[in-house]
Amino acid sequence: MIASVDRGFGDFGGLGGLDKVLVLRGWREIGFGGWLEPIGAVRRILLAMLPAKPTTSLRRDVFVLSALAALVVIAHFLMGNGYGFHRDELQFLDDARHLQWGFVAYPPMTSFWGRLAIALFGTSVEVLRLPAAVANAVSLVLAGLMARELGGGRAAQVVTLLLSLPIALVLSSLMQYNTFDMLAWSVLILSTAHVLRSGDERFWIGAGLGLGFGVLSKYAIAFLLVSLLAGMVLLPSQWRHWKSRWFWAGALVAVVVAAPNLMWLARHHFITLQMEHFIHVRDVRSGRAQGFFSDQLKFMMFGLPFAVGGLVALVRSQRFRLLSAFYLGPMVLLALMKGRGYYLLPAYPVVYAAGAVGLERWLAGRRKMLRGVVYGAVVAAVLAEVGAVAWVDLPIWRPGSAAWSWQMKNNDDMANEVGWPEFVEQVATVRDALTPAERNSYAVLAENYGEAGALELYGPQYGLPVPISTVNDFHDRGWGPFEPQTVIVVGGNVEHESEFFESCSVVAHVRLPYGVQDEETLYHPQILVCHHLKEAWPVVWGRSQDFG
Repeated sequence: MIASVDRGFGDFGGLGGLDKVLVLRGWREIGFGGWLEPIGAVRRILLAMLPAKPTTSLRRDVFVLSALAALVVIAHFLMGNGYGFHRDELQFLDDARHLQWGFVAYPPMTSFWGRLAIALFGTSVEVLRLPAAVANAVSLVLAGLMARELGGGRAAQVVTLLLSLPIALVLSSLMQYNTFDMLAWSVLILSTAHVLRSGDERFWIGAGLGLGFGVLSKYAIAFLLVSLLAGMVLLPSQWRHWKSRWFWAGALVAVVVAAPNLMWLARHHFITLQMEHFIHVRDVRSGRAQGFFSDQLKFMMFGLPFAVGGLVALVRSQRFRLLSAFYLGPMVLLALMKGRGYYLLPAYPVVYAAGAVGLERWLAGRRKMLRGVVYGAVVAAVLAEVGAVAWVDLPIWRPGSAAWSWQMKNNDDMANEVGWPEFVEQVATVRDALTPAERNSYAVLAENYGEAGALELYGPQYGLPVPISTVNDFHDRGWGPFEPQTVIVVGGNVEHESEFFESCSVVAHVRLPYGVQDEETLYHPQILVCHHLKEAWPVVWGRSQDFG
């Protein structure tokens, strides 16, 4: 298959018979020094390598891919909202109410789309996750179009979309920045592929838009940028792009799109870098950064032959070799920096596309029955993988069922979607037990963003005040309109809080429905009532910025 891929979209992809003759003749002229100057021969080769237009209709291709990608949106509504908000979504939701051009933990894009969704349709799990589902559906369409740029017909495009479906299904099940990060990578990669195929340098503008959008979504886009620039430096065939005004126009577009967030970072002393360093050190210390390469095998599953074959084919292809940098570069950088395995997920569609084109080329001369059997096997494998993903990662089970209990025990993320309303109700019960004097000047302090977001969302129905927290952007919102004398503390422990308050006592413990064990119940189940901060609130607050 690899050899057929190289023949299909490598040195001769998309060429007619006469063009192939010109290329071969050019190589002979260079090899023997012949009767034509080498420079002229190289020029003729490069001209002959410009491929013809794809044979399929772009409009029809987009229609077919969009119809299939719509399945992600449908699955989102049918299967993706069964439990409740995830802890991370509670933070995005709270930041959506306080929009700005950047946040301590991430860029603004995710919270912007969350704000738009809840402003139009109200606050619910289904509504908040709708932009994520739509963004991933668009990413699937772009994945299929990558195969088209590599010379693939509709079969290769559909196979690429299907291979990318498990990734997109996982990313669309939550409202998270990884969703929009994948969309940004797809725009940048597809634009670059079009430049390489068609020679139309104007599409560097599209790459610039993808890069700028990526900066506003997740700073991991930097790995893709470094890989692209490294590839353009290391591959002499790509040096010509450095002289293109469209390349630099694309760079300018990226800067303009990203500028508001970059200025926000500068005004806030690049606090996100401090947060990222803290999180990375924590992940390495706790072992979360281990298993990077084994994670790739888990993510690929039945897509492994396509990923490996596609990557080799890209490396061997003179025209599209630069695209291999979009997988190899981030993989090497993330492995060296001990990044989490899922950070590489947005790089898979391009290698899947190359592998799918190779399969299509290999089957082109085979019998119709064989083609049907092979494509049927691919579809069956993808559906099996989707089923496995749904079993483990989607909120599809009835609470309390055996499958649900298994999921709660074996997937920490799923447990983080259960019990937030009950948690807030327990805090309200503690508040109700305060004396009238204590209730005259009290606050609720949350030591992590999930608890703070839950109290912000569900607290008003119990008459609870806006929570205060020192974590991420909650810290900037301060300790409230007055200096509280009584504080209900969640997410901490009595030993730690006693360092700051004159007195603290444990008054309750967090209990979740069905005995679910999550971060609250396992690591900080205590609900405390504390009195009288030992130092002034401005002094303590000024040195209490926490990250999470």
